[in-house]
Amino acid sequence: MRKTLLSTVFFALGLVGYSCQAQERSADGLVVTGHNKTAIIATERLKKSWYDGAYHFSPAVRAGDFLYLSGVAVSIRNTETPIDREAYKSLIRTGFSRLQTVLKAAGTDMNSIVKITSFHVFDSPLLAVDKRDQVLVMAEVKGEFMEEPHAAWTAVGTTALLPDAGVVEIDIVAYAPLEK
Repeated sequence: MRKTLLSTVFFALGLVGYSCQAQERSADGLVVTGHNKTAIIATERLKKSWYDGAYHFSPAVRAGDFLYLSGVAVSIRNTETPIDREAYKSLIRTGFSRLQTVLKAAGTDMNSIVKITSFHVFDSPLLAVDKRDQVLVMAEVKGEFMEEPHAAWTAVGTTALLPDAGVVEIDIVAYAPLEK
C-alpha cells in the first residue's frame, strides 16, 4: 500500500523516471544532487549561512520541472523610528532581488514564478505603513520584477517572523522545465 501511494505521489509530481541516487556536490559545492532533488545554492554566502549554517536548508530545490525557493525574510535594522512607505518599498525590492539571484543560479528568471506566498507582520511597530499599503507595495514591486500573466499570490498576516526584525517573508514556487 505504502509503495503504491508513494508511486502515485511521485507520478503526480512528475518525478517518475528519477532514481534515488547518492548525493553529489558540484566542484564549488553550490549544487547538491540526491534523492530525486537538486539543492541550488546561488552564492558562497548562502552556502555558508543557509545550507551549511545552523538551520541547514537550501535556498532553492529543484524537483522535476519545479523550483521551490525558501522564504526570503525582509528585515528592518538599525532604526529607532518606524519606516515609511518608500523605505518599506526599498526593502521589498531587496527581497525580490535576492529571489531573483537564486532563480538566476537555477537557470531561470522571475517570470517563471507561478506561486507567491507572502507572510506579513502587519502590526509591526517597525512600520509606519498600514496593512493595505503593505499589500499594495508588494503588488507594485512584483510588477517591477515580473511580467504578465501574474503569478498566483497569497498574502498571510502573522504575528512574528525569524529574525525578530522581520516584517515580511516571501516564498515562491517557479515552473522551469528542464530541457530535454
